[in-house]
Amino acid sequence: MRELNMMEIEAVSGAGFLDTVGAITLGALVGLSVGTVKGGVAGGSVGGILGFGLISAGVTMVIGMVYGTVIGGIFGMVNGWNTTAEYFNEVVAQWFDLSLPVPKV
Repeated sequence: MRELNMMEIEAVSGAGFLDTVGAITLGALVGLSVGTVKGGVAGGSVGGILGFGLISAGVTMVIGMVYGTVIGGIFGMVNGWNTTAEYFNEVVAQWFDLSLPVPKV
């Protein structure tokens, strides 16, 4: 009997499944946070003279939450744990500077 290498151990143990689930979860959390903030900022900037900025910010914030969560989960599923964790770290590093664009992958 021979020793298995890391890729064979991952394939036999089912670790790829947990890797994918973790990446989907992390991607969805990143998408939720970025989508909420970016949606709220974009919607609030179109208020007009009647003061509907609050309403449009709330609506686009909810749309950004839903859209960001779905797209973030798909991003995590497609790109895997390593890329999603790297993207998460970049977003968290820039979290307090909302004027910066979303990091490129």
